[in-house]
Amino acid sequence: MKKLALIFALCAFTVAGAQASVLMPQLNVIKAFQDKIEIAPEDLPQAIKDSVAENDETKDLTISKAYQLTDAEGNVTYKVKFGMEEESITKEYDAEGNEIVEE
Repeated sequence: MKKLALIFALCAFTVAGAQASVLMPQLNVIKAFQDKIEIAPEDLPQAIKDSVAENDETKDLTISKAYQLTDAEGNVTYKVKFGMEEESITKEYDAEGNEIVEE
C-alpha cells in the first residue's frame, strides 16, 4: 500500500512539474559571436578609454581584462572588466565609446 501511495505521489508531482514548465515562458537571449579576442587594456579604442575616464562609476577603477567581440554580422563591440574576482564589474561598449546596456 505504501508503494502505491509513493507511486501516486511521484506521478502527481511529475504532472504538476510538467504543467508548470509549460506555463513559465522560457526567455533565452543568445548572442552569437564569431570572435572573442582578449586584448590589452591599452589597445582599447581611445573613445572607450575616454568614456571610462569620464564615467563616475569607472573612472577610479583599474581595467583587469578587455575583449574585442565580433558578432555574426561583423559588428565590433568591446567588453571591459574592471577589478578582480567578486568585486569586479563588466561593461560593454561599442567602437564609439557608448556603453551598451542590456535590457
